[in-house]
Amino acid sequence: MPYLRFATGDRLRLDGEEMPGVVVAVEVEGENSIESIPRENRAGDVHVMRGYRDFRVRITLRLAGQDPLAEARKLQAKFAKSKTEPLRVVHPHLAARGVEKALFARLITRELGGEEGMEAVLELTQVEPREAIAQANAEEGRALGQAAAQGPVAGPPPGSAQARRNSEARKPAEPPAFLRGFIAGDRAGFAAAGGGR
Repeated sequence: MPYLRFATGDRLRLDGEEMPGVVVAVEVEGENSIESIPRENRAGDVHVMRGYRDFRVRITLRLAGQDPLAEARKLQAKFAKSKTEPLRVVHPHLAARGVEKALFARLITRELGGEEGMEAVLELTQVEPREAIAQANAEEGRALGQAAAQGPVAGPPPGSAQARRNSEARKPAEPPAFLRGFIAGDRAGFAAAGGGR
């Protein structure tokens, strides 16, 4: 899997090869997938969370070399080859958001009036290999199968804080010392307490 390494204020490196332009900004966007359902004869919608959208990463580059158009062509040619193959992205900002693999989504280039050079925005979409998704689904299926095989279980999970509180509440109260002796067959303790008259 190709590596895309970069640092803000430095150049992109794709599998060790230095790419044109200098990274001037990194943006990571992640959002929940929320569906709005209108309520009949009432104001306001009901909002239902349906999951999470994949993160989108935007890397802004400044192409200010001798020939910015040639740099844009090189970027386009290089990343066009990566359209079907995920990249392993290495950057502290992305690592903090949990993005490790991404797929090239698009390249935007723009000229800014009154400034030399060009700006390029490289957009990536977070991906997870199909094998990893299939493996996670299989593990979840096995766990659900094991839980279903046990049948319904009443009460809190074993070892939980609630289970400990329940076991402490179920302990019978300790009888006073003189009764403990009587229960054990020692009548002397009971007589000393005034119960043997």
